[in-house]
Amino acid sequence: MWLRGLGLDLSPPPRPFDFRAMAGETWMLVGAVGSGRRELIRTIAGLAAPRTGRIELFGQAVERMWPRARARLRGRIGVVLEHAGLVPAWSVFENLALLVRYHRLAPDGEVEGYVTAFVESCRLSPAILARQASELSPLESSWIGLLRALVIKPGLLLVSAYLPQETLVAGYGVWAFFEEVVAPMQMTIMVDAGPRALPVGPESRLLVMDQGTLLAADRAGDLAGHPDALVRRFARFDHA
Repeated sequence: MWLRGLGLDLSPPPRPFDFRAMAGETWMLVGAVGSGRRELIRTIAGLAAPRTGRIELFGQAVERMWPRARARLRGRIGVVLEHAGLVPAWSVFENLALLVRYHRLAPDGEVEGYVTAFVESCRLSPAILARQASELSPLESSWIGLLRALVIKPGLLLVSAYLPQETLVAGYGVWAFFEEVVAPMQMTIMVDAGPRALPVGPESRLLVMDQGTLLAADRAGDLAGHPDALVRRFARFDHA
């Protein structure tokens, strides 16, 4: 993913910036309220248009693509927004299977096996597939919303929702889930980690935003001595 001269559509117009993320990298997007974190993810996801610049995904400039090619490209992007986006009247299986069928990830007769194997690989019991989405707790809905973005096995995962720190599997938290289950998929990941990214270690990759622009992007350990005090504030990892 390359962002070249990207200016978010905010007022006043923020300073354009460049950023590049490679496959297998996880970036925590941090910044104060109103820093432009959510707007950046929505813009990359195609839910908002940039004011300036261009976005390159999987080696292709998005704004130069025909609508049909752009739609296929979106099939390689998993997006988790503030709301899980589940159809309440459907079962968990039906919510996940919809994307499998739409993107033709498995023949019709193999969709059930595909979804079941995927859920098991995510350390969840297949029994949850029979539950109706409207009956799920907020915690369960958050986790299924994340799985819904992952079931297509995307090359890029964009998370604009606060991830649940609780887990559906005892002793297995969301960051462990990312490290042990999601990271091996070798996708590029950008997570809106909010005003304070936890847990942050010296190797955590941080994208520090302020007033709609990018202040710094590097490992926390390398940003600890940054000349900007705001960057240093978010790069602290002594609490991890």
